[in-house]
Amino acid sequence: MKNDLRKLRLFDEASHLCDIVWQGDFGKGVSTGSGVWSDLGANPCVLYGPAPATGVSNQGLPTPQWRLGMTINGDYGSEFVYTKLVLASTTDLLPGDAYFLDGNFTMTLFSATNASNIIGAEVVIGQVFAPATLAGTYYFWAQRAGRAAIRAIAGSVANGQGETNASTAGTMKFPASATAGQKSASPITGIVASSGLTFTGTTVNGSPYITVVVSASTGGGSTDLVPGMTITGTGMPSNACIAAIDKVGGQWRVSIGTSTTGAQSTLQNATANGTAVTFTVTTHVSANLYWPTLAKQN
Repeated sequence: MKNDLRKLRLFDEASHLCDIVWQGDFGKGVSTGSGVWSDLGANPCVLYGPAPATGVSNQGLPTPQWRLGMTINGDYGSEFVYTKLVLASTTDLLPGDAYFLDGNFTMTLFSATNASNIIGAEVVIGQVFAPATLAGTYYFWAQRAGRAAIRAIAGSVANGQGETNASTAGTMKFPASATAGQKSASPITGIVASSGLTFTGTTVNGSPYITVVVSASTGGGSTDLVPGMTITGTGMPSNACIAAIDKVGGQWRVSIGTSTTGAQSTLQNATANGTAVTFTVTTHVSANLYWPTLAKQN
């Protein structure tokens, strides 16, 4: 009973995917700002790899011995599958990136060239924040069900259905009606429109932090916020993004990063003092996934 109560308290404090890592059994959760899990060692916000070169031992980071295609569950109705990602060049990995899987659970980023997006392939969402990741072979837990923040282009609407787009690789669009020439990523349903994710917070001129953060989501706290989101609002530099989310005392805090490619983790300062200022996320929407696949050509 004591452990159950501890677990409930931690879920009350947690407000988005990367707030808690469960370590060991269900009663031993530790708030670390890096994942929500009931399975020992599994964490959707961690990138594993690179894989050792053929015939060479003890090279690179150790890769956990999970089987590709293995699934585990998180909170908010989420389910994740263990996948492989091969990067041919230095790449920004951002939470909300959209991928499709082949039969061996190897991921391919959604392409802006729609012919490259394979009909029938399973769609998953990455939750890893790893700017400027070097070329190599990596592994992580990709989300295929539940509530998620997904990178999406302008023109997405609340209750819009997910699809590919010709604008930006790795992103989706949630239009009111199907776009000719694109593939459906279904079922994925948007909850808010473009720029519909907002939160309030306090800034201090010259400080790289937004404090007293409260999401506009009914979950409160920092619900639906993830690192890598581009944000706008009074006191924000023109290229601001979320570099990190943590908790100081009983209040949530956002670190102000730089949305320039490869520099999302580079902190920069607020340009004005402000209390309960509203900030808008311009790069992501909140959506529900139901084990989607890439379907027919629209």
